[in-house]
Amino acid sequence: MSSVAPSVRLFFALWPQEAVRKQLARLARRIADQCAGRCVRPENLHLTLAFIGEVDSSVVPILRQAGSAIHRTSFDLLLDKLHCWGKGSIIAAGVSQPCGELTVLVQDLRNQLSAAGVRYDTVKFVPHVTLVRNAKREPEQKHFPETIPPVAWAADRWSLVQSRPAPYGSAYQSLADWALASQDFDEHHRA
Repeated sequence: MSSVAPSVRLFFALWPQEAVRKQLARLARRIADQCAGRCVRPENLHLTLAFIGEVDSSVVPILRQAGSAIHRTSFDLLLDKLHCWGKGSIIAAGVSQPCGELTVLVQDLRNQLSAAGVRYDTVKFVPHVTLVRNAKREPEQKHFPETIPPVAWAADRWSLVQSRPAPYGSAYQSLADWALASQDFDEHHRA
């Protein structure tokens, strides 16, 4: 009798520090109040780097190894723009200016996943943190303001995350975490 490994739903993501999470949660509540939407739970706020989707749980060690092969420095993000998707039902905070360090991290991760033979969502990467789901906009609220009060985020760690269904949406569990080295550390080791 053969046993089949259970499937798991996985993604890689940046996780904000508590102060950033609180700022994003306040912004989400304000937006949700305006559009009768559902806020993403504060503990679930994240920026997806690569979505893997449903895979056999035997892939987890391969994903951990791919993540461990990446060595990047910390960087600053400025979330200062709103994105609306799904006919306006999903509202997210994004960046108005590209972040080179983030782009390189995502490309390194995609390269590692490809080299390991792991499939991932290849949609164009648009950095964002989903704030509100199921937004029901009023006709007079055709457009939310495109810019938002800036939220500064010093990105210093990223994770491999498992998503499980929960009564309130999804519950996330980190399966592996990696620190982004401080820039001082990186400069010291290059010398």
